Amino acid sequence: MFLLAFLCLPLSVFSDTTRKMIKDGETVYSIYYDQSGTEVAREECTIPKDLQMTLTTLSFSPYYGIKSELKSGAIPDGVVKIFDDDGTLRLLETYKDGKRNGPVTSYFKSGKVSSSSTYTDGKLNGKLTAFSRDGKIASEIDFIKGKIQSGNVYGMEANDNMNIGEILGRFAEKRRLSGKKVLIVSDTENKESARELKILFAERGAEIVIAGVKKKENEGDNGADIYIAEVDYQFYDIISFTCAAKSIDVNLDLGNILRKLYNDGKVISAVGESEVIIARSGLMVSKAAAKPEQESAEYELSKIQNLTMKEGVVVSDRIVTASGIKYLKEFVSETAKLFKAE
Repeated sequence: MFLLAFLCLPLSVFSDTTRKMIKDGETVYSIYYDQSGTEVAREECTIPKDLQMTLTTLSFSPYYGIKSELKSGAIPDGVVKIFDDDGTLRLLETYKDGKRNGPVTSYFKSGKVSSSSTYTDGKLNGKLTAFSRDGKIASEIDFIKGKIQSGNVYGMEANDNMNIGEILGRFAEKRRLSGKKVLIVSDTENKESARELKILFAERGAEIVIAGVKKKENEGDNGADIYIAEVDYQFYDIISFTCAAKSIDVNLDLGNILRKLYNDGKVISAVGESEVIIARSGLMVSKAAAKPEQESAEYELSKIQNLTMKEGVVVSDRIVTASGIKYLKEFVSETAKLFKAE
């Protein structure tokens, strides 16, 4: 009787499989493991070049436009689970005959559902729903045998010419700073670069406050949100300077403040001559930094012990620097990469 009950248990009880993406040289693979941790299948993956995510993050969704080719073994029928580095379930798929067949659900780090869909014979079939972190529906697209029928993708009308995987992938990458607070410290001479930084950080989901020497008087004004002297730095995840060092109150012990923020895990960044502000805090000793376009700033940085400089954008632990405003896009992109995409 026990043997009969044992044999009648659903196959899925025994067929749960896990998957992980790895890089071997220049080749990316998806490796499937059984419950004992033994490799049972291996796929070679081709990843869209504009998706600058870690392999772990890329594995959390089937919609990123990644193409896979089976190289060895066979993917077992049943449930395939993908976990993040902390052991949190991020994707649950159903396979049959080596293809996605059945429900697919992805999850945010919090455990809330990120997306849900259904596949038939490896193709989307039915409704794909993507959610925002607050649980609201962000996108809904109807598919029949992999072909878009109707719906919307983050406010855009869905059509069959769209590459849904790349759109959703770029959106996830762009929202890497969702929920993060950014302080941009600027002055009158650098208000345009501060405005551009605000736009670039906002595109990635961040909340931005601009601190400056002149406060805006109305919504149409280009002035700062608050005065520099009013800033409470501890409330921000990223502090980004685009101002002259002289704009900072000489009575403020900014060095101690920045060192504490850095030790607390905050990201400190600066563009051009404002690198001097970080330099004076002592945080650049034995690190790397961007070579400022201004000779006076370069000279001051050259006196720092064991500091190496080069043109462009430089990331040194949690300090990000840029030689000048022509590097702002790369500057924000590299800053965002310090935070995990969810």
